Amino acid sequence: MSATRTEIDSLGTRELPLRALYGLASLRGSENFDISLQKLGDQPALLRALARIKRAAAAANRELGALDAKVAGALIAAADEVIAGKHDRQFIIDLLEGSGGTSINMNMNEVLANRALQIVGEKPGRYDVIHPNDHVNLCQSTNDVLPSALKLAAHEKSGDLVGALEQVAAALSERAIVFADVLRVGRTCMQAAQPMTLGQAFGGYASAIKRLSLKLSVARQELMVLPLGGTAIGTGLGAVPGYRRAVYGHLAAILGAAVRPGDDMFDAMQNADSFARVSSEIRIAAEVMAKIASDLIILSSGPNTGLGELRLPALQPGSSIMPGKLNPVLPMMIQQVAFAIVGNDAAVSLSALSGQLEINHFEPVIASRLFDSIELLTRSARIFADHCISGIRANRERSLSNLVQSSALATVFVPRLGYEQVSTLVLAAAEQMRPFVEIAIDRGLLNRSAVLQMLHESTRYRENGA
Repeated sequence: MSATRTEIDSLGTRELPLRALYGLASLRGSENFDISLQKLGDQPALLRALARIKRAAAAANRELGALDAKVAGALIAAADEVIAGKHDRQFIIDLLEGSGGTSINMNMNEVLANRALQIVGEKPGRYDVIHPNDHVNLCQSTNDVLPSALKLAAHEKSGDLVGALEQVAAALSERAIVFADVLRVGRTCMQAAQPMTLGQAFGGYASAIKRLSLKLSVARQELMVLPLGGTAIGTGLGAVPGYRRAVYGHLAAILGAAVRPGDDMFDAMQNADSFARVSSEIRIAAEVMAKIASDLIILSSGPNTGLGELRLPALQPGSSIMPGKLNPVLPMMIQQVAFAIVGNDAAVSLSALSGQLEINHFEPVIASRLFDSIELLTRSARIFADHCISGIRANRERSLSNLVQSSALATVFVPRLGYEQVSTLVLAAAEQMRPFVEIAIDRGLLNRSAVLQMLHESTRYRENGA
């Protein structure tokens, strides 16, 4: 029989593993909320954020004389270990816990208390020496700690996403340069419209991703405005005088970044719109990337029976029954990621609007869905850039052939041949089922070099915005 220790709370007595750093509150929470595959220990960014807040609180309380220096030092050392990635398996609470974050906060409080007890030479559970609530949670509440930690974690994780989007934009920009002279027909409503270059299309894609990366960069800065110091509802009741100033000073030093309290602490605790705003920007980025992916699927369709103007990298066999078939697997992956992120954003939006009175107790599901969106888009964007976009090739001959056979060229030749003559050529082409450019060449009105010159001139004219 394994060794255990006994812990007591207001609901009774329970046995825990002797060496467990978590305590009875964590045990009860883990039993009540064992519903998903994501535990607190699976979220290192959130663990780091929580531990940094607890570290800053211990340092602030020591500075203000509210916490014994020896206890504070042990808590700071314990927090540093968690920040360094130790003790992850001690964080056993489900990320979708239903206690409004209390179980998550207490899991951190208990782990830090018990590890600090070990540091000072005591056994876990000696809460008369270092207590999860009285010492670790001093001047704090779940209601100000959890949303602050979620903001810091989301800010950290979304920084990686900004980098991934910039990587996609760079890959698209590089292809835009390579494809700068590839003539193609621009299409609207899936019908031929006007001549353009493939480089212009990819330049547009790159511009969109750059713009969305900037939008996300701006939105994520709101995550550095915290409700920390508001304690339970925004009044700061339970915190010692000077705590708010001290804790933000220590937290900024730990983070190496500017962080500040909300202008109105009641607003900061009542509302989750900053999460919704970041989630929305991520959703929009995913949607735009999925639109680009859809375009790549259309342009590479066929290859001989569709447009066939692009050749995507061959990554894997596409069929278990049709030999040699290759599918646009990475663009389809991006589309599916976008579908998932749209659903995640809906959950974040519903959670944000469902806060009640002084706090929003649905922050655990906000964290779960927002983190999932960030991770999905970050990983898929990097794969998309490296393994798909960078290896796209243009079928120049097919692209030019589709353009030359299109009636979309009619407008290009009006200045040279006149409206009436071009109209006659287009009607003759429809009757003979031939490209009207061929008829114009047959009649001696144009030659191939003149056609190509005029097409390139038409795309440069539009490119210059005249």
